[in-house]
Amino acid sequence: MKAPVSVAAVVAANLFVFAAPGFAQDPTTLDGVRVTGSKRDTPYLKSDLSVTVLDRQALKEAGVVEFRDLDKLAPNVKFNAMGQLSDMFISIRGIESNPFLVNRASVYIDGIPFRELSNAVLNQVDSVEVLRGPQGTLYGANSESGLVLVRTRGPADALEGEVNVRSTWFGNGNGNSLDGFVAGPLTKGGELSGSLAFMASDEDSYLRNLTPFEGTEGKVREGYLQGKLRWRPSDYVTVNALAYHLRTRAPGMFEYEYLPLDVGLYNRTYGASLNGGRQTGDFTYINDAPKRTEKDESVAGVSAQWQLAAGTVDVAASYRAQEDMSAGYDFDMTERAELAGRIYDKQDAWNAEARFSSLDDRPFTWMAGVSTYRTDKDSILGTFVGPITRGLHSYNLAPSQTAKGEDYSVFATASYTFPAVPRLTASVGLRHEQARRSTEQRAGSLDLAAGGVVLYRDAALAHTFRATLPRVSLRYDASEDLSFYAASAKGYIPGGFNLAAAQSDEVNDKVLRYESEMMWSHELGFKMNLGNGRGHVGGALFHITSDNWQEIQVATDADGRPISSDYVGSDASIRSRGAELEGAYEVAPGFTLTANVGYVDAKYTKLWATIDENLAGNRVKLTPHYTGYLAARYQHSSGVFARVESAFTGSSALDERNRAYQPAVAILGLQLGYEHGPWTGRIFVQNLTDKRRVNGLIFDNLAFGRDGNYYGPIDNPRIVGAEMSFTF
Repeated sequence: MKAPVSVAAVVAANLFVFAAPGFAQDPTTLDGVRVTGSKRDTPYLKSDLSVTVLDRQALKEAGVVEFRDLDKLAPNVKFNAMGQLSDMFISIRGIESNPFLVNRASVYIDGIPFRELSNAVLNQVDSVEVLRGPQGTLYGANSESGLVLVRTRGPADALEGEVNVRSTWFGNGNGNSLDGFVAGPLTKGGELSGSLAFMASDEDSYLRNLTPFEGTEGKVREGYLQGKLRWRPSDYVTVNALAYHLRTRAPGMFEYEYLPLDVGLYNRTYGASLNGGRQTGDFTYINDAPKRTEKDESVAGVSAQWQLAAGTVDVAASYRAQEDMSAGYDFDMTERAELAGRIYDKQDAWNAEARFSSLDDRPFTWMAGVSTYRTDKDSILGTFVGPITRGLHSYNLAPSQTAKGEDYSVFATASYTFPAVPRLTASVGLRHEQARRSTEQRAGSLDLAAGGVVLYRDAALAHTFRATLPRVSLRYDASEDLSFYAASAKGYIPGGFNLAAAQSDEVNDKVLRYESEMMWSHELGFKMNLGNGRGHVGGALFHITSDNWQEIQVATDADGRPISSDYVGSDASIRSRGAELEGAYEVAPGFTLTANVGYVDAKYTKLWATIDENLAGNRVKLTPHYTGYLAARYQHSSGVFARVESAFTGSSALDERNRAYQPAVAILGLQLGYEHGPWTGRIFVQNLTDKRRVNGLIFDNLAFGRDGNYYGPIDNPRIVGAEMSFTF
């Protein structure tokens, strides 16, 4: 089982272990399903947003153990990654995210925000909610396209636990993992309870390097240990605490891995001239760079909830520290000893929030709160030039760069059910956020080989960005089994700085600093129970626009002359519109169908790639034209079960110029298992037909220039696995 860098994402912030929502065990019915995205438990049919809710049983049945597996279960959602160890970049409803900007969708795990999220195991999760559309009114910056909320398992009132053993096999190797969880009371009266979770894994790289440095094959070795405490001094007060440490070591692997899109063209171009006659394949590549990745992450936090006669007070605070070093980006993508890259990041993040929520059983309900988010990040780039003679660790280092962010917010929401029209509820929300961004750079230089040197100057830039984020909605409950809603919301991402522009004498303030991005989204949706609880269906139509879209664009000097097209600007525009539908139905006892489909038409309406080239009309990159999913599961009364599924993804542009596309593809999966008492065993196959899929932004060869070859990250090949679980 793969568990790269932020298992933190799963074990990370288990701070807000407030009462877990009640989910019906039958995945087809909406009865008992609660939505917590509104920061209060709301019945699914009475939620005024487009949301996919997955409980522990649904995740288990779908075989979801990694973050990247989630997107198949939610329409118009795509998780992109730049390699087996890289951060996740989430596209929702045609609003893309990519590694050179920021994620336009956030992930919250038990209340802690992850604006940068790596792939993670999901084996100790109680529920996942995927919210589509801007969530800035309640969650602030970087929740512009949507939000993923994860609620993990925590302390229990009675002893319970689980142990899982998992093995996988694929074309280039195999993997093994062991994880477990135990929870229960720590005092006789049950006022204090706790939980302990652990995981250890060892997995080969999905992609095989045919010319590894000193023969070091790619491996991912990871482990974590985390503990939680829950103290209930009275019936009205709950206090939670968490601490964990995560360690990842990946010899022979770089955080981002890129393979040629056209394997045949690559082999014709470099096979004889630079690769000694070697030929790459769909899941193999040729690099000579010394590769290794090391990541560490620690989290500590505390939260509390007070139940008062007039409502509920929630407060929480957390601290997260992470340090990442990844060496071995091969600039020439061949066996030739040309140039290798190294990245180093060290980041500290603090988060705190306090809010008051009125009682739910009133025609008028409201909530108000304050929050803050702060981050400090140090980054140092490095290069390894020419033949390696000084050892694996001897990289030339660039001057250090630091970035700081300080966000302060106040927010409030209110809902009112009209006495004269008791089926109609109006809601309004407002958030004001102040985001200060600053960055510094020290003077120095960095060797890029062949006489190329990047010169760095001393630089210090700072600015405060402000935004007001409204949301309004109307919900009409046509019956106990059918509701309709309409909503409009605004989302945003704060502006930032082009630090590279500080190297030039020809740039102006507009190039040094790019402004905040704002986005408006409007949607109409419905939710409905079917067949007296045997199934449910929900859907939405949406229209999204942004006239100050952040994108890499042409930069000009004070006189309007073009300087470069490598800077981020905020004067592009996009438009996205589409529809989505999802549901489940119990066809017969033990036999359930689950399906979703999404369609999106997302285009740039303005994007200047050069001073004379406007990319208006091009498709927004990394956003599939459609998504779809169909799964059939049957469980016999004897305990034997089987599941077959197919995830459909439409074609996707792989850069803003639309130079290459990932074609439409269908990925098949199979499961066969047996449940008896506390034991569950299953065998499974993912990507049955071994489809090759590009799963992120493409690049030219950075060493040899544009020669017709493009390179991109490749998703996992066919994986065959077996898993055994024991619960108590």
